[in-house]
Amino acid sequence: MKIRISEKKLHSILSEEIRAVLEENKRGLLNEMALPRKSYKEKVDSLIPQILENWCLVHYCTIIGRTEYKIHWSDELRGHLLTISRFSIKGNDSVESRMKVLQELWEENDYNQVQFLNMTVASKFIKEGIDISSTEYGQVLGDCIVSEQELFDVIISRDIALIANYSRSI
Repeated sequence: MKIRISEKKLHSILSEEIRAVLEENKRGLLNEMALPRKSYKEKVDSLIPQILENWCLVHYCTIIGRTEYKIHWSDELRGHLLTISRFSIKGNDSVESRMKVLQELWEENDYNQVQFLNMTVASKFIKEGIDISSTEYGQVLGDCIVSEQELFDVIISRDIALIANYSRSI
């Protein structure tokens, strides 16, 4: 049995869920997730591929002007960024410590190399029916690598408004 849902309805549902999480977070109902550094790194590492996939899909939509899909992927990106923003490192949760974890993950996974970034996001693009041999796809990969520091700054910011604005404006 297939369930059909319009893009507009899906966006509405996701937006309401995100608003509810944001409201809970404002009221302090979400528990702080202080983790040992190793666990923090593992949790962040598990979300980075989805962040990169959605970052690239949002940016691709910006380049080609497809706003109907951009909203959906922007919402997914925002959700992953908000999830990471809830994690903290036990003992030393400084911006510098969180930045160091991100830098380590990028180097370990070679996300700053086009061929490795491509291996991370290509299957998602193929699944979505997007031609990965196009000039636009190549531009997306290059732009993602150039935007690395900007993305790091957003990930470690924990600023809900910044995360929301960033996920829409890529």
